[in-house]
Amino acid sequence: MVRVLACLLTLLALSAAGGEILDRVAVAVGQQAVTLSEILRHLRFRAIVSGVPVQDTEQNRRQAAEQLVDLLIVRRELDLSRYSPPTMAEADRAIEAFLEDTKWSRERLLQELSRAGFSEEEFRREMQARLTVTRFIDYRFAPGVQVSDEEVQAYYESEFLPALRQSSPGAAAPGLSAVRAMIERILTTRKVNAAMEEWLKQTRQSLRIRYFDEAFRPAGGGL
Repeated sequence: MVRVLACLLTLLALSAAGGEILDRVAVAVGQQAVTLSEILRHLRFRAIVSGVPVQDTEQNRRQAAEQLVDLLIVRRELDLSRYSPPTMAEADRAIEAFLEDTKWSRERLLQELSRAGFSEEEFRREMQARLTVTRFIDYRFAPGVQVSDEEVQAYYESEFLPALRQSSPGAAAPGLSAVRAMIERILTTRKVNAAMEEWLKQTRQSLRIRYFDEAFRPAGGGL
């Protein structure tokens, strides 16, 4: 769930060479705000977990701002529901899984964190926040999701089989029963995401959200 990349909304000031504070409000959400430093921090964190360099462009700043507004909405709902966050031990296990997936050593991780301006403890808390949001989405939206036999059959015929033929021409196709569980997981995830998107859309409409365009124009510097 790319939309639900999590970020701790801490206010980090950016300083120019002369000591001038450059941080500013980028988005006002009711009585809360998303700052420029949070946007840049989100981009740096996204670059680490995706393994792909993220350019500091107006488009990427706006995309990060949209994600942070969504996360702010989710975190507000978390506070109202008194949802218990995952433990730091669970966050550490998520980091171990991340290292396994990326084939990084812990030394490589620390180097990447240092390069992006994160401490190891900050990264742990970021991972805890990501787990919190992901689990809350499942807790909030998954219970009402059902996948019918007709939907499974339709996916198998219209998506699974064509993709198999394209990726492995001539390969024998497994029967529906062999891949049913996988298809149900895919369709469930789609429905959960759709329900979340609709909820976020409706919630946004009930909030006063103001964007400050000057915060989205890079001055030519990097992250």
